Amino acid sequence: MPSDVISQPILARFQRWRLGARLAREAGWRHLGSLALLGGLSSVLDIAGLGVGVSLLLGAGPGASWQLPVPLPLPQGLAVLVALMLLRGLLQALAAIGQERLRSGFTDGLRQQLFGQVLQASSTQLEQLGRGELLGLLMADISRSVLALDQGMRSLQALLSLAIYAAGVLVVGRQAAFPLVLALAATGGAALLQRSGSWQLGRLQSHLNGALQRTVGDGLHGLKAVRAAAAESWLLQRFAKDNDRFRRMLRQTVQRQALFTAWRDTLVVLVVGGWLIWGRAGLGPTAIATTLVLAYRSGTALSAVINAQRLCLGALPGYDELCKRRHLLQPTAPTLQGKTVTSQTLAALDDPQSWRSLHWSAAITGQDAQALELKPGALVALAGPSGSGKTTLLDRVCGLLGEDNSQWQIASPLGAIELSGSAGARQLRGLLAYAPQEAVLFETSLRQNLLLDQEAPAGLIEDWLERLGLSHLCHRGGGLDDPLPLALDHFSGGEIHRLGLLRAWLRNRPVEVLDEPTAFLDAESAQRVRAILAERAQERLVLVGTHDPELIQQAGQVLRLQGSDRQRAERLHHG
Repeated sequence: MPSDVISQPILARFQRWRLGARLAREAGWRHLGSLALLGGLSSVLDIAGLGVGVSLLLGAGPGASWQLPVPLPLPQGLAVLVALMLLRGLLQALAAIGQERLRSGFTDGLRQQLFGQVLQASSTQLEQLGRGELLGLLMADISRSVLALDQGMRSLQALLSLAIYAAGVLVVGRQAAFPLVLALAATGGAALLQRSGSWQLGRLQSHLNGALQRTVGDGLHGLKAVRAAAAESWLLQRFAKDNDRFRRMLRQTVQRQALFTAWRDTLVVLVVGGWLIWGRAGLGPTAIATTLVLAYRSGTALSAVINAQRLCLGALPGYDELCKRRHLLQPTAPTLQGKTVTSQTLAALDDPQSWRSLHWSAAITGQDAQALELKPGALVALAGPSGSGKTTLLDRVCGLLGEDNSQWQIASPLGAIELSGSAGARQLRGLLAYAPQEAVLFETSLRQNLLLDQEAPAGLIEDWLERLGLSHLCHRGGGLDDPLPLALDHFSGGEIHRLGLLRAWLRNRPVEVLDEPTAFLDAESAQRVRAILAERAQERLVLVGTHDPELIQQAGQVLRLQGSDRQRAERLHHG
């Protein structure tokens, strides 16, 4: 047999152990060690209680081969037994509380860390991940990572209990029980080496989690489109197809594991039966009873070790996927993040009057550099046919796309200020307000949708809504402060678009970038928006991407893209 055929399973098992050790290290070795110690002490008290109970029940005469170190009368023995049971219960309660604290804290920490990485990641990093995959990580794989940790902890506790019970068998039964311990060890070794398919099932589940989350996300995000196309059956079939693959393999694995469990338990019974018939010479009733109870507990602990290990192996691929995605989202080294400025400079730039111009440029290897300059006092319009790259260019100017190879130069009374890279883009995004072409509403109140994390003077939102022809939204049920249920659209396309513009205007930033600000609007609403843009362009830097001829005519500067720029736009989009 070729050596690589033999070494591959060994290497795979070694990598899984390394992955488990990494999970334990991230959770905290000291916490895990304290939980394992509590489990071990609980098992020791269990053995002591069993010994006391069996001795009190069967008695231990002078000729018995095993008895308590200090003979106890019945009242005192019962008191000791109750005390041991209470202490063991206390230790188990402490262990349960500690495990729950570990699970909840570890879950919250992983989710907050991953969600924070997603929010801070560059566009290049995010392009490697899909929406369904991210939802699968946050909602399923993190839970499976915690399950792997929990079951690994249970496996360790059960293994420690197994060792303690086996030692108890030897202490009570001495040489006569040695074959029993060897047989139990052989059974356990065979069980642990048996291929259960848990790891392969876990890998499949990790892939299917993303597929299922993607299907559900598409259904909820596009519920109106699905219903309009009468495509409910298509979406349900897509969900069922993804789910059926996992269920088929799950049934096969469960059948194999159940058959092996039955064989293992039968073997344990045969081992104990054989020991009773041939290996118990010289042991009294108390020793036999105690040894059998401890052997039974050993078998139970062995089953717990194997079951917990299989559950851990089945959940561990979720942590593996989580580690891979977190690695993709790791922030780059500070030297590669670009140029930034101090917080004092950022505070000074918060005033629109401190801006003389904003110059953006991007250089892509093997391509011509592209640049754009904005100055206050005149509206700048970006025009061109659909597909020529207007939205891509706006995204890049705002530091939402290709920020790793972008630079921004700000001319101000403070002097020339330069930002670049992903770190510089984060600072720039705090200085500008961007209204994308497709506005997004969140399932929170209308006020919070518009302000997000900002404050606004009383009545300001109402004044703006009236100016945009949206004052009727204030009188809907709940007004501005009740959460919006958004499973179905509660606003028209034009209302959502104007709310997206208002969100940008309420930010009151020195630079405003708006993509198709008059799209989806009737003539009256479009004229309202044009008037607001003309007013705001007098006091800040305003850039719009538009097809609107009237807005283009109103602009003080027009930058035109051609249809032939499509390939260049794609190169810009992918960096």
